Amino acid sequence: MKKKIIRILAVASAAALLLGGAYLLTRDDIAQKIAENDLTPYMPSVLTQEALGYSKEGLSSENTTVTTAKTSGIEAGFTVETVNTEVTTATQTVLSKDVIEDLKDQAKELQETYPDAIGWIYIPNTNINYPIMQGEDNDFYLTHGTDGRSLKCGCIELDYRCESRFQNNFNILYGHNMKNGSMFANVCRFKDKSYYDSHPYGWVYTADSVYRLDFFSVAVTDWYDEIYNGYREVSEWIPRLKEISRIYENVELTEQDRLVLLSTCSYEFDNARTVLTGRLVEMEGDVNE
Repeated sequence: MKKKIIRILAVASAAALLLGGAYLLTRDDIAQKIAENDLTPYMPSVLTQEALGYSKEGLSSENTTVTTAKTSGIEAGFTVETVNTEVTTATQTVLSKDVIEDLKDQAKELQETYPDAIGWIYIPNTNINYPIMQGEDNDFYLTHGTDGRSLKCGCIELDYRCESRFQNNFNILYGHNMKNGSMFANVCRFKDKSYYDSHPYGWVYTADSVYRLDFFSVAVTDWYDEIYNGYREVSEWIPRLKEISRIYENVELTEQDRLVLLSTCSYEFDNARTVLTGRLVEMEGDVNE
């Protein structure tokens, strides 16, 4: 009888633990949904998303050299091979003045509501459509929402050492790789060449400017790699990025170029990070309107 009671108590305890875990998961998911719903007024509208999308008119094909890397079995090392392939690249250099002004107004309203919000990042046909926060360190917004409340998924955040208007040569954005596909989970999908080719650019905008973000590198490295040191010349920094890239397009870069790194956790080895890098191109209003 005593053994039967013990088995019943054990089953009941296990059930309680499972239900508790499910409750916590549900609670986190609900909290994230509420936080996302609060941000809806600041997201690009459906019409604006169409203007920012990958239309045939906004794209062209050209031959370019792409550097890819295959894992060699050594955790931090890669064997690199260079191949010629046809890559779809962005040629769109203007947006309508209305779209630009709408995006800047939305960023301004966002900042008025959430003072630590410095802008917005949007990548068409992905789940990446979030405000960009910047705190006094790189820890707070990894576990807090835009309103400062505790939130497991955190926020997309700009490294606190970077200038808030993306005026640095290297501007590092951090975001979690969430199992539900949110935040920067889609960054890891760029390691697939076909996915990378079908998502050639994203958008970053602030209250002052709207930028197209032209991607040219997908790298896998560890969290303490030297590419996270933004206090270097572009010409000194690029060789290391090439070395760790799985995909790399040879683009002409100058010391005046501003780059954005989207960094998230990945699981190739302990403390692995996937880093998607692009160059900012400031948009001008269409003079033919």
